[in-house]
Amino acid sequence: MAQDFKERHQRRVRSKKLAEELKRKGNEAMKHGLYKSAMHHYTEALEERKDYLALYTNRALVALKLEDAQQAIDDCSRVLEYCEVFHDGYQKEKDLCYKALLRRGLANKFQRDFDLAKADFDEAKKIEPEGAGEAEK
Repeated sequence: MAQDFKERHQRRVRSKKLAEELKRKGNEAMKHGLYKSAMHHYTEALEERKDYLALYTNRALVALKLEDAQQAIDDCSRVLEYCEVFHDGYQKEKDLCYKALLRRGLANKFQRDFDLAKADFDEAKKIEPEGAGEAEK
């Protein structure tokens, strides 16, 4: 049994390391405007670590760039639902949830569902991290 725990731990460590590398590749692809490549890397990373929530918001941003609003909505909703269930709301992962709400709001706006977009933007405003609006000033 101890051997099994050790093997599982080693697999988790390898998966995390691979997911981090794929995320880095996705981020690089995004910087260069290679959105389909970024989508591919983020998706592969999520196959390694389905609980790596930042990958969902990254993939949602790519989906918005590729005009796939439904994918962005699905990814952001997954993050928000996870935080609601396992973190008792948005406060523990405030930055992540803020990004998810903004990106889902943009996707809803893209789909012309302005009521849902407004609801997401309003919720994002409630949890806005300090300095988040500084770049806009």
